[in-house]
Amino acid sequence: MNIRISEQPQEKIIPENYHTYHLSMKEKVKFFLLSGAGFAVLTFLFYKNLFLFFLSLPAQWFLLPVYRKHLSEKRRKEIKEQFRDVLYSISASVAAGRQMSGALQETAGNMRMIYGGQALIVQEIERMSKKINEYRESEEEVLRDFADRTDIEDISDFVDIYLTCRKTGGDLIRVLGKACEIITDKITIEKEIHTITAQKRFETKILTAIPILIILFLQFISPEYISVLYDGITGRLLMTAALAGIGASYYISTELTKIEV
Repeated sequence: MNIRISEQPQEKIIPENYHTYHLSMKEKVKFFLLSGAGFAVLTFLFYKNLFLFFLSLPAQWFLLPVYRKHLSEKRRKEIKEQFRDVLYSISASVAAGRQMSGALQETAGNMRMIYGGQALIVQEIERMSKKINEYRESEEEVLRDFADRTDIEDISDFVDIYLTCRKTGGDLIRVLGKACEIITDKITIEKEIHTITAQKRFETKILTAIPILIILFLQFISPEYISVLYDGITGRLLMTAALAGIGASYYISTELTKIEV
């Protein structure tokens, strides 16, 4: 009898700092292949020079930190949106009379059902629950560590409110419930704003692609019409200025529609 052992997907590594993103080998290969293809297209359309393509390849190393930052912001945005469901679960557990240790344990199970066991938020909550229940670390230390590593304002606010309420002996159920309501409303509003501005970001990508597509169209339909742009210093300078203008407009448009996490 043959026994098939299913291969379990690898768990994500919990980061020590959410502002720092360590690329896996697969992500590095993907980046270099895609950026290399992009440089090949741009150098062909704007310069038709194979030497410039190879000369531009070292620029990939300067773009690598930008790619890391993009993935880091994407991860922080994901953990922030998932934290909204964590707040709902913790608030309900505390209102039912559970301590934070029990609330985290129950929340870990709820988040596992919603996002699956490989989700970063599930691993974070499970690790916090394990530290408090098994390793007997203090709630303040565990929660503060999570807030400091993510460096997300909403998470820090929740931790500050909870710890302050515990120290001062306030009405934990009422204060925590109200705080969770305010923070979740804030996260929801930010998500709605992000959805509204998504159309503008898509329009930015379209407007950036239009000049490149026009050049590509002329290359195939009437190459002699723009052949002057590939001969002599003047043509090279004009194409360089056009490429710089496209890049600058895309950067400015992206910054205008950017929402800080």
